Amino acid sequence: MAAPMTRAAIKEWLKAVSLFSELSTDELEMLASSARSVTVKKHARMFEEGNPGDCCYVLTSGRARVVLSGAGDGEITLATIKPKDLVGELALLNRSTRSAALIAAEDSHFIRIPAESFDKLRKNSRFEDKVIAHITATLREANDQVRGIAPVSTMARVAWCLCRIARQEGTPDGTTSVIPRKTHQELAEMIGCARETVSRKLDTFKTKKCISWDRRTMRVDIEKLQRYLRSEQGPPGSWG
Repeated sequence: MAAPMTRAAIKEWLKAVSLFSELSTDELEMLASSARSVTVKKHARMFEEGNPGDCCYVLTSGRARVVLSGAGDGEITLATIKPKDLVGELALLNRSTRSAALIAAEDSHFIRIPAESFDKLRKNSRFEDKVIAHITATLREANDQVRGIAPVSTMARVAWCLCRIARQEGTPDGTTSVIPRKTHQELAEMIGCARETVSRKLDTFKTKKCISWDRRTMRVDIEKLQRYLRSEQGPPGSWG
C-alpha cells in the first residue's frame, strides 16, 4: 500500500480541484489539516447507497465508478471518476444519505474530506456560489444520464453514451473525437443493458464508419453517428 500523503501534497491536490481552486491560504490549510489520504484496492466499495453522507473524496490516482443498483444483482454506472474529480459532496449539502455507491475500478488513492470541514467552507459566500454552480452542472449531467437509460432503443442509448463520453473526455481530431477506449462491459453498465447487445450495436456503428477503435482509443464521428441514427430511427432529440 502507498504511504500516506503529506499535508503539503494534499494541499497541492486540493488546489487542482475546480471547487477548491480559489480558497484562501487559511481555508486551504484548514481543509488539508483535516483531510487524510486513503489507498484502496480494485473493487473496494468506498460507500454504499443509504450510507450517511459524512465526507467527500478527491481521487488522486486510479479510477472509480459511481453506481446505482439495477435489476437483480446488476448495477448501472452513473459516472466514472478520474483523478482531480470530487465525489460524494452532494450528500453533504443537507447531510442526506448516499444516493449511489462508489467503487474503485482499479487500485486507487483518494483524499477524504470530512463533512465538518466542507461545512466551514460554505460560510464563505464566494465558495457557496461555486458550490451552487457545481451542483447545477452535476444535476445537468444527472438529467443527461436519465436520458441515456430511458426506455428508448438500445442503439440510441449506445449512441448517447458514446456522445457523452466524447463530450466529457474526448480530444478533437478533424471530424472525430478521440476518447479512451471503454470495454463493452463498461458501456453496458453505463446504459443498463447486456454486454452482448452493446457489442452488436458497436459493430453496426463500425460497419457504417461512425466509429473505429484500436487497443487504447476509440474515434467517434458524432455528426456521422447522428445522421445514421436519424436515417434509421427518425429525429433522436439530443445525443450530447
